[in-house]
Amino acid sequence: MSKVISKSRFVSGIQCAKKLYFDINRKDLKPEISEQQELLFSTGHEIGNLAQSAFPNGRDASPESYYDFSKSIQDTKDWIDSEIKTIYEAAFSSNGVLAALDILHHIENERWAIEVKSSSEVKIYHLTDASLQYWVMDKSGFKPDKFFLMHINTAYVKDGAINPNELFSLTDITNQVIENQVWVGENLENLKDILAVEEEPEVEIGKHCSSPFECDYKHHCWKHIPKQSVFSLYSPRGLDWKLYEQGIFKIIDIPETISLNHRQNLQVNGQKMAHSHIDKTSISEFLSNWEFPLYFFDFETIFPAIPVLDRTRPFQQVPFQYSLHVLKEFGAEYSHKEFLAEPNDFSGISIDPRKKLIEQMKIDFGKTGSIVAYNATFEISRLKELALAFPEDQTFIDDIISRFVDLLIPFRNAWYYHPKMGGSASIKSVLPAIAPKFSYKDLEISNGGDASNTFLSMIKRSFTGDEAKVRKSLKKYCERDTLGMVIIWEELIEQIGSAK
Repeated sequence: MSKVISKSRFVSGIQCAKKLYFDINRKDLKPEISEQQELLFSTGHEIGNLAQSAFPNGRDASPESYYDFSKSIQDTKDWIDSEIKTIYEAAFSSNGVLAALDILHHIENERWAIEVKSSSEVKIYHLTDASLQYWVMDKSGFKPDKFFLMHINTAYVKDGAINPNELFSLTDITNQVIENQVWVGENLENLKDILAVEEEPEVEIGKHCSSPFECDYKHHCWKHIPKQSVFSLYSPRGLDWKLYEQGIFKIIDIPETISLNHRQNLQVNGQKMAHSHIDKTSISEFLSNWEFPLYFFDFETIFPAIPVLDRTRPFQQVPFQYSLHVLKEFGAEYSHKEFLAEPNDFSGISIDPRKKLIEQMKIDFGKTGSIVAYNATFEISRLKELALAFPEDQTFIDDIISRFVDLLIPFRNAWYYHPKMGGSASIKSVLPAIAPKFSYKDLEISNGGDASNTFLSMIKRSFTGDEAKVRKSLKKYCERDTLGMVIIWEELIEQIGSAK
């Protein structure tokens, strides 16, 4: 199969000819699969199985080895000839091109090709691989009458066991893939020519390196790009590529004749002269509206494609944890409060874990005082969703929302800028810049993605570690997030204090 063009290789080649070459000839350059990628694969497999259950009692043509599809191709042909109604992983081959289809279904004398995706809508790159599959099926003598993309229906609300017929939507993309057939044939010839030469194609870096996917080989092709490059420029809107094409790679080499906005100028001057910028007046006015006690608050959420909690939708952000640092007045000691749901509460047998979270918030939050979040839009959005789910708590939640202040604002508005922040105002960029000793490195769970994935695995009962120990790790991580906000606030207070 070394020179066979599969669906994945075709998609790689369309994105970048060099990527296709590396896929086949330089596998040593490919990074190891991350835990996040493994989770995506696992989710994709789960979604694929659910999609099959919407077309039950099919034959499975999956190969024993993904290096040899010969039996899968023959089984597919034989089963079609035998008028088997539904085939999973149906395999087709023609002229050195291979395609495996998620679901092949026959209904009322029509042959349906169905490709399953874990997204909520049809994306342009979905048409790329679907068009290749149609091409191979056509050339091998099994042209489909209709081609569908089967994707997640975000309007679906879980109520008991998952209903696959409601979880998925079928979108007819037949006309689009037929329109692409000449384009597929032309690109296949180009890709075959590239593989025949057996030399690495000369392809300059470009926007294609991140579209439609972040390339696995970007670390290799971009190794000539310095850390503080024009590509780290804040909100470049194409300026980064214009500078690169002019041979300007480093931020410090951007000529003064280039027109930059205020934030970009701060960033460039920060790199050139190690200058920080602190607008003490704006920061002071911003903080003067805050009211004690202060509640430094952060949610952690799960957002599974297949909902795990009744009355939730696919991809809905469901809070399962929060951390809260409370400061009653200047000079007082901080107190810390927290909530972490029980995975078993997501089974639908006991009280809804979101209701438990709200009840705990009623205990932990006083009736007055500013609630501090970093990028507060996220927490506010989750609270609005909770109010919709539990209208009896609308008044309490509306009051909480009305008291939010956003710690992101001084950094987003560049009232406070430190060169080590680069082109980002995220808390993961701000904290290391103003508090170099502050770190997540000592934690077993050190980022929100891992926290979400770990808790979701507990809900699904696929977790195999020490649950009690990991629950402590989840709490430590979330607590570290709100502690980071405390440190940022203290830094702002110190700066405006030095202005007095």
